[in-house]
Amino acid sequence: MRALLDTNIIIHRETMQATNYTIGKLYYWLDKLHYEKLLHPYTITELRKADNAQQQQLYDARLSAYTQMLCIANQTTEFISLLGDAPRTDNDKVDNQLLCEVYCGRADILITEDRRMRTKAERLGIADKVFSINAFISKVSADYPALVEYKALNVKKELMGNVDVNDPFFDTFRPAYKGFEKWFASKSDEEAYICRSDKNDIIGFLYLKTEDETENYSNITPVFMPKRRLKVGTFKVEASGFRLGERFVKIIFDNAIARNLDEIYVTLFKDRDELKRLYDLLVRWGFYEYGTKETNGQQETVLVKKLGTYDATKSVIANFPNLSKNSTKMILPIMPQYHTSLFPDSKLNTELEYIGNIPHRYALQKVYITWAFERNLKPGDLLLFYRMGDTYPKKYSSVITTVGVIDQVVDSFASEEDFLSYCQNRSVFKTDELKRFWAQHRYNLKVLKFAYVKSLTKRITLDYLQQHGIVELGQGPRPFTRITDAQFAMILHDSETTLYM
Repeated sequence: MRALLDTNIIIHRETMQATNYTIGKLYYWLDKLHYEKLLHPYTITELRKADNAQQQQLYDARLSAYTQMLCIANQTTEFISLLGDAPRTDNDKVDNQLLCEVYCGRADILITEDRRMRTKAERLGIADKVFSINAFISKVSADYPALVEYKALNVKKELMGNVDVNDPFFDTFRPAYKGFEKWFASKSDEEAYICRSDKNDIIGFLYLKTEDETENYSNITPVFMPKRRLKVGTFKVEASGFRLGERFVKIIFDNAIARNLDEIYVTLFKDRDELKRLYDLLVRWGFYEYGTKETNGQQETVLVKKLGTYDATKSVIANFPNLSKNSTKMILPIMPQYHTSLFPDSKLNTELEYIGNIPHRYALQKVYITWAFERNLKPGDLLLFYRMGDTYPKKYSSVITTVGVIDQVVDSFASEEDFLSYCQNRSVFKTDELKRFWAQHRYNLKVLKFAYVKSLTKRITLDYLQQHGIVELGQGPRPFTRITDAQFAMILHDSETTLYM
């Protein structure tokens, strides 16, 4: 990508006295995203007019850090007509010419602090390519946000430079990837997700990278088309018994959504049992074989996951986190003593941290057990989990916190063992509680296996539901309270929550 910098940007950057303290952040992002920083011939001419000899020497020393454009684009009749602005001054002439370079495609973007230039860009139809410093920083910060934080579980972000690459956990990477230690050292200032055991041993590692349209995919067959993607760079989990692999899959999806990406890919060999298990896990959650990648004379399998589209021919899990717009939407109450153990990501600010390697907390697929009379549940139905209040007034302590999507509905089990096996490691209930449910409710027992989609950014209170006519005044939602598409959309909007639908 080529970024043309207006004269006012260069002056801000290279002057002896700082005049704009966001300029450092601008150059940080230009360098981080590998933008080529362009100087126009007209800009160089303007800089040569500096009256201060010391400042002129400073320009001479620093301009070699930029790429100087050698040619000037011709202003076409179409450009002049759309611009509709004959230059009155030399500055106007320079401004129009810089806009022309972007209009003609010789530069991908233009960064300027001149408001009039941004107004002209709208007339030219290139407003999306002309930025102020703050607008550019805002855009790229949104496109490349920090990794999503997970405070409620034993999965933490750590700087790779603080991780011991000689840990036995990484032994399997060394023979497969030549120069692994050197690559790891080059990422010392970047973060990865790490899960550690109670003895502080690494049992899970996940490194993610956002790639843009300039990425070289020549070693992938078929070659990827240019687009922004999330690459799963390094992904390994030890057999832990608490569904850590599922949690890492959720982390991958969360980061792709936060970056507004529509494609994820991962490359892996399949020559070891742990890699075959990882392959099966990813395929189960909708990754498919795209092609191959040449790595050290060997071929890795390339798996791709599409986001932002729903394929009705595939299962709910294969589509996840993509959701169907045509689904039924319901509110489902859950008692406070079970809520946060099942949804640690949705804990209230007043609750203690839920940290610990307990399977159902990490599981992406979870189980909800009910004997409520409701026979019209089906895969794909969306659930808004409503944490019942435990303090007064309950219209403020009772809140919708979480979105889930039903994957399976089972209301018939062959035996108690069958029931226990189905719920194992995905339910908040202990074995003795599950056995009691079986003894007392086996004939009207219903088990929903659902996927945890997202925690609401802002909680929706019972008072809100009552004031907006979603539930009656003085009442709370009953199990599986159906709501309209419009009510569901309103809840998402007012909770500032975005889903892939």
